Amino acid sequence: MTEPPAIVRYSMPHVDQAPETPGLYAWYVSFRAGPHDWKLRAGKNGDEATEGFLNLLRKYAGYYEPLPINLSGKGSYGAKWQGEIALDSPLGPPDTPDTPTTVDEEEEAEAVQRLEKLMGSLDTENRRRVMSTILTQAIPVFSSPLYIGVAENLRQRLLRHRQKFTRAHDYLRDHPQDADAVRTHGKSFGERAAARNIAMEHLEAHVIDLGSEQNDEITKKQLRNTAESAEWLLHRLYSPILGRQ
Repeated sequence: MTEPPAIVRYSMPHVDQAPETPGLYAWYVSFRAGPHDWKLRAGKNGDEATEGFLNLLRKYAGYYEPLPINLSGKGSYGAKWQGEIALDSPLGPPDTPDTPTTVDEEEEAEAVQRLEKLMGSLDTENRRRVMSTILTQAIPVFSSPLYIGVAENLRQRLLRHRQKFTRAHDYLRDHPQDADAVRTHGKSFGERAAARNIAMEHLEAHVIDLGSEQNDEITKKQLRNTAESAEWLLHRLYSPILGRQ
């Protein structure tokens, strides 16, 4: 029985080590936290590391936040309705005067309760360390990828992603006001990832190298067609947040 191809992981700075063979790949963003994030920081209001760690979770959750959905409709006498809805996440930043609050009091109370429970699970150094361990190990086993792709040459494709990420990152550093537009309308994974302010070293590609699958019984074209079909199916199963819309 033929062994399935092994899945190999490459961080974005090191995708030049990927094989120059056909295959599929998926991008993930790793959760990074260390002792400086979970260690006790005594302050006026107790352990200040709790709020800091919660903000770290908020930032990480923001990488996966779906884009707002544009809605439109027609009313009587030619009236047109158009608007936008966005995810109301319990991990979002605290409400401000400009931020709409949940109208349903029961749902709002439930969201507050969930957030308080999360805060309670971060209230000691050891509990924050355990949370960090869980989230670090959850990638990719428990997570949906940011992006799924197929390539005839994995190294070339991943290097192209890195190049577009770097260009977008450098551009947005000088034009931060364009971040929302690139986040919504960026033409490539690299652009959309940079617009979400993901650090390059936190991005990693998990690769299925199909180079050994090509033989006398399956041509390169057939292999490509099979890989493309698998990519299509995986997109519909996992709906990668930074995939093509």
